[in-house]
Amino acid sequence: MLKSSVKTTTLIVASSILALSSFACSSNDNDTANLTDATIASPVASPTPAASPTPKPQPQASPSPEPTASTDSNTYGHAMDIATGAITIGKSAVSRDDWSLVASQWQQAINLLKSIPASDSNYATAQEKLPLYQRFMAEAKTKAAPPPEKPKEGDTEPDYFSVPIKKRQGQIPVIDVAFNGKQKFEMLFDTGASSTLVTSSIAATLGLKAIEVRAVGIADGSIVALPIALLESIEIDGRLKRKVKVAVAPPAMPIGLLGQDFYVGYDVTIKENIIEFRRR
Repeated sequence: MLKSSVKTTTLIVASSILALSSFACSSNDNDTANLTDATIASPVASPTPAASPTPKPQPQASPSPEPTASTDSNTYGHAMDIATGAITIGKSAVSRDDWSLVASQWQQAINLLKSIPASDSNYATAQEKLPLYQRFMAEAKTKAAPPPEKPKEGDTEPDYFSVPIKKRQGQIPVIDVAFNGKQKFEMLFDTGASSTLVTSSIAATLGLKAIEVRAVGIADGSIVALPIALLESIEIDGRLKRKVKVAVAPPAMPIGLLGQDFYVGYDVTIKENIIEFRRR
């Protein structure tokens, strides 16, 4: 009976030890599994490679500047500005001082154009403009020059003479003109008119007879047939005593007009109070 009890007790103790051992083993396995799982779930991060130092920019040799063609475009533009100024001043020039300034402006423009080198893109244009500018300067210098000596009495075609302007009509000068050595009449001096016209009243006073009929352009642009008469002489201030054919204007025309056919061979400068004539 005692033996059976001892055996039973021993068996129970053994079973307990076995169960404990089994529990321990199971715990160790679970811990191992948990450790393994943790290791797999959270892998050890590999060390971050150290950042390579930013390479310092190596100084690069500046490229040699490409040679550029020599240019004086500013010089050309400056010359054009001065030439424009000369034209502007010339449009309103009256006195000799005005024309002297115009001549000076042209001279400056010419000097600038001459300084432009052959390598400049404007060189050819500058060379083309030079003769024109030189002519403009010469004309301005002529108008700026003091008048020559007064022509001798009786010299009807001197190198230079001037006539006074009595008044202006629509900005056009009015001067006295003598016909056939008899009588003076006021006439418009219009450099844009090619032919001389007299009024019907002048023709009647002088007893002019028509020698032909000619189609003539008048101020309003129309063409009209007008009688043509011959004047034995037309003169201004005793100068340019010439025989000229004149057209007789319609009665509606109140004042005659002295045309270019009267002062052929002369250059004319209209100033504030006088008109100057210079032989070409």
